Amino acid sequence: MEKEAKIFSMPIAVVVGAIIIAGGIYFGLHSSVITPTSPTAAAGQQAAPSGVDVKDVNQNGEAYIGNPNAPVTIAYWFDYQCPFCKQDESTVVPNIVSDYVNSGKVKIVFKDYPFLGNDSMTLAVAARAVWAVDPNKFYDWHQAMFNAQGEEGSGWASAAEINSVTTQVLGASEAAQVASLEVSNLTQYTAAINADKAEANKFGVNATPSMIIGKQLIIGAEPYTSVQSAINTALNS
Repeated sequence: MEKEAKIFSMPIAVVVGAIIIAGGIYFGLHSSVITPTSPTAAAGQQAAPSGVDVKDVNQNGEAYIGNPNAPVTIAYWFDYQCPFCKQDESTVVPNIVSDYVNSGKVKIVFKDYPFLGNDSMTLAVAARAVWAVDPNKFYDWHQAMFNAQGEEGSGWASAAEINSVTTQVLGASEAAQVASLEVSNLTQYTAAINADKAEANKFGVNATPSMIIGKQLIIGAEPYTSVQSAINTALNS
């Protein structure tokens, strides 16, 4: 009997271990908090030991809002399918815009980190096309697309849905231009999107949403107070 117990205990342990590991991977990607690297570091907010600095982030050709010469730049990595990004888009980003972007103090540079499937890449490509066609309406489109966000991995980001949102925000004529660029510039846009992801990994970004503000790295959907603190530090440095 004792032998039988030992025999059956091994597969159970393996299954339990696999569940624990899988859970760790999932929550590592989706958690809104990063474990502090030192007792004095705020959760989710790091003064990166590798010397992270937003000045080292590529901004060429990237979509942005705000004064191009703003004293503080935020590099913002996101995925249009990410529910935590949608949370950030309703509780954090609008406050940054109203408190800092509109007054010319902050520029937000939008960086792609599509990792939740094919729809994520499709949406990132569409965003690039929108920026190329009508930069002044990019942020309106960006917000509208998050408002339209469906269940993760459900296939909600169909060509018809994207075109519908684009038409509502940009109008039929510009929506047609966007659709055309999505096809003709697919290789170019895909390369730029993959470059954003590679750059993010280099800086230690491993989840969405993530931001580099000055010399601070914020990973996860942190409260606005944490982001505001980082912005004020950058403004006063």
